[in-house]
Amino acid sequence: DCGRGAVFLSIARGKVAEGVDFDRHYGRAVLLLGVPFQYTLGRVLRARLEFLRDTCAIDEADFLTFDAIRQAAQCAGRVIRGKTDYGIVVFADKRYNRADKRDKLPGWIRQFITDGSLNLSSDLAMHRARQFLRKMAQPATTAETVSLDFEQLRRSNAYVASAATATAAITSHPLQATGQQLPDQPADQPERFAVEMDEAEAMEIAV
Repeated sequence: DCGRGAVFLSIARGKVAEGVDFDRHYGRAVLLLGVPFQYTLGRVLRARLEFLRDTCAIDEADFLTFDAIRQAAQCAGRVIRGKTDYGIVVFADKRYNRADKRDKLPGWIRQFITDGSLNLSSDLAMHRARQFLRKMAQPATTAETVSLDFEQLRRSNAYVASAATATAAITSHPLQATGQQLPDQPADQPERFAVEMDEAEAMEIAV
């Protein structure tokens, strides 16, 4: 909170790496050293690997790789806690350059791993990090925070279909079919409610 910053060290598969959130300014970067594989000599893990191999025909290497990449994604997600949050994630291991490792990362991480972000030198990585943080520190414009305006949503096939579904659900309600009204409710309430539902659906699609 004082603005001076700090460095926090932890290990993968621990409480900090999986259960603690560092949202907003409490966490802006994650530096992940290595691939967090499990200890493969444990009896519980060996029994699990044998069961997966014999029952599900899952290769040991595939399971261990998937589990390790899942843990890496858990570590990366400590600083990205919402749609308005941002941060830098550095996978400091050349094994993440391999397609069989990157393909197991979740889509929200994989979409930012381009060819231009692989095998960066320390100087180039620092330069791109400075550029990114300067850009994110600027106030967001309306165009950046809202993907579609209401008129564009009305022309969207997805919105038209969802709005039609909501309207059909309201008109098919038993109270609508029988002409009954809720107590102390004006006669035009169902129509006004349908309009409010349309706007709410539009906001949900925009988000």
